[in-house]
Amino acid sequence: MSDAQLIVTHFCIPERVTRVAALGEGFINDTFLVETIKDKKKYILQRKNRTVFPDIPGMMDNIRKVTSHILSKGAITLQLIPSTDHLCYYQDRDGEYWTCFTYIQDTYTYDVAGSPDLIQAGGEGVGTFHSLLSDFHEPLTDTLPGFHNISYRFDQFSLSLERDKVSRLNEVTPLAEEVLSRKERMVSFLKLIQNGTIPGRVSHNDTKLSNFLFDKHGKVVCAIDLDTVMRSTVLYDFGDAIRSYTNPFTEDHPNHSQVQMNLDRFTAFSQGYLSKAAWFLNEAERTHLAFSALYITYEQFLRFLMDYIDGDTYYRIRYPTHNLVRARTQLALLKSMEDRYTLMQNKLYEIINTL
Repeated sequence: MSDAQLIVTHFCIPERVTRVAALGEGFINDTFLVETIKDKKKYILQRKNRTVFPDIPGMMDNIRKVTSHILSKGAITLQLIPSTDHLCYYQDRDGEYWTCFTYIQDTYTYDVAGSPDLIQAGGEGVGTFHSLLSDFHEPLTDTLPGFHNISYRFDQFSLSLERDKVSRLNEVTPLAEEVLSRKERMVSFLKLIQNGTIPGRVSHNDTKLSNFLFDKHGKVVCAIDLDTVMRSTVLYDFGDAIRSYTNPFTEDHPNHSQVQMNLDRFTAFSQGYLSKAAWFLNEAERTHLAFSALYITYEQFLRFLMDYIDGDTYYRIRYPTHNLVRARTQLALLKSMEDRYTLMQNKLYEIINTL
């Protein structure tokens, strides 16, 4: 019997388990599909990554609260299976944390948003998730302190510049200046979040397309991979989605001169998102939707560059200048957004006014 087959016996699965098999590539967590004697009753078993998520009990309590709230509204979401100890996780003898969820049948995931309809559906998925949780007021554990806090990132960046531990600073001085020249504007946005002008709400914090399940008609069923759910601002989710959906190239596209934000993709996602979320957004949130895309793209530019300066200690690389290529690609995307910022704002106002 494998470890996973043994672990699954510690969860309250009523059906007899017939098979446990590895599922997916498992970049962060190890995931398994649990099959039972009933063909339509399957489950997802995961071993959580303690390095990435140091407070797994807090993370799982967040997921329990959020999914319970969504279920109370009659919507589909992941459903936690409790352990035989009546917890929302099981900790094995090695200290590893395991969780179990129901498997949602007849659903699909996409890695690439290849059509305007799929991009719009992705926007609807993010907007629906936010809308369902717009009246959620319970406290949530801050499982990733400093996440998207640009002041914290600046402190880290300053230390990286000061240390220059692998002697790469001279090579990237113009890029470092690009970071510093935008500092004041980015901190001003963060202050609106910290002082409550932009309200705190539940955010997913990983809104890539593959974290949403779709039905056979191309409609979003629900959000998945809820490990990063916290209370911050929905603008982080919107901004990160725009960063990933509107760039038709990969994050490490070798020719950064080709990288630019696609306004049609921006429009499709925004239409989908606002059709579900515009009703609860306040004026400050609506006003800063477009800027959130610049903020998140800027942060990712900073982080890739910082990791290159530090000697590639955080992100996995496939070749020596991989993080430098990533940084230049994000900067190109950021500059493209800055050039199109007025167009982005006008398009958002146009969409909101037609709802």
